[in-house]
Amino acid sequence: MSTVNTRILDILDIKTAIKEIEKINRDTTKLNMFTEKSLYKAVKILDLSVRAANLLREEALIIGAEAIVSPDVAMFNTTKSDVLILATLYQYKLLCYNLQTKEFGLDRVGESIKQTLHRYNNEYPIFKKGNYSFDFNKNKYIMGILNITPDSFFDGGKYNNVDLAIKRAIEMKNEGADIIDIGAESTRPGAKILTEQEELDRVVPIIERLNKEVDIAISIDTYKSSVAEEALKNGAIIVNDITGLKGDKKIAEVISDHDAIAIIMHIKGDVSSMHETKEYNDLIEDICIDFKNSINIAEIAGIRNSNIIIDPGIGFSKTLSQNYEIINKLKELKSLGYPILVGGSRKSFIGKILNEEVEDRLIGSLAVAAIAIKNGASILRVHDVKETKKVIKILDTIENGVK
Repeated sequence: MSTVNTRILDILDIKTAIKEIEKINRDTTKLNMFTEKSLYKAVKILDLSVRAANLLREEALIIGAEAIVSPDVAMFNTTKSDVLILATLYQYKLLCYNLQTKEFGLDRVGESIKQTLHRYNNEYPIFKKGNYSFDFNKNKYIMGILNITPDSFFDGGKYNNVDLAIKRAIEMKNEGADIIDIGAESTRPGAKILTEQEELDRVVPIIERLNKEVDIAISIDTYKSSVAEEALKNGAIIVNDITGLKGDKKIAEVISDHDAIAIIMHIKGDVSSMHETKEYNDLIEDICIDFKNSINIAEIAGIRNSNIIIDPGIGFSKTLSQNYEIINKLKELKSLGYPILVGGSRKSFIGKILNEEVEDRLIGSLAVAAIAIKNGASILRVHDVKETKKVIKILDTIENGVK
């Protein structure tokens, strides 16, 4: 008897599905259906009424999918339940269509599922500002860290005059940086909080010269609207706000007025408590909810959706294990529909696992960078540009082949 050759295919995205399907059947009229049937997703819906949860479960079973609810739902021993749906993309299409005519708010549930899947699977808009364009669907980008501070945890004091800062920016560009992120106020525990004038005095001269002398996108790392305003006037195109637009109430409006890009970082609490660990009911779920609040602030201020990037805030109001959980589950943040930035470079969560001081954390930082890219990050904020560029090049070759 001849051997039957079988294997499991690791199909996790639309591109891979199409590639494998076309090896066997190139019928374009059926390609979409085949692709949708090959991709399986778990979608969680929070706090549905017991009637809605029961009916949703029935509708899922009708199309051959599954909807997991609390055991108390069937007996009406609860008023609400989360629901976890397990289905292929094809089954979700059928389910969302069928829910359009259902009661108990299931029409809105169906629309929410449809939009969430669309955001997760859809391409990001191309970011354009002045001479700079960022296509997060085709490329991964490096944001080089330029700390012009005396007290940053890794490179404090190295670049705190204009000439040294410009020299370092040029060096990072030559090593492969796409963006230079300039920060004047350290966020390490115990660092001094600067006045607006102190921060302006540090950053503005450097941004002015950098904009004139170096052709590279400039980001200002600040949570103060006045600093963001002056930075944008002098050539910055990105505002990297560690408070997620929740600190200074005017900063979102400033970003909108300049049609700049907003990097919205997750933080629970405020600047004064950002290094204190916080309670989370469900870490990724809670981060997504907090992001939606920040995104709402951005939308009200008039910041375009295509000008928003999210950063889960590694090392800010998170425990050691929570930092690693974020990196492991990073792909779940794609359901929000925005490019993801990860800044884990040389941070203490690496040192605590490897028992290494900050100057020895390069290998750990590169490991974090590799997994972050594999799990959906579009931008890496790093100290070590040259080494990170090599990691991205190898990952791109693994995914897309030798060019």
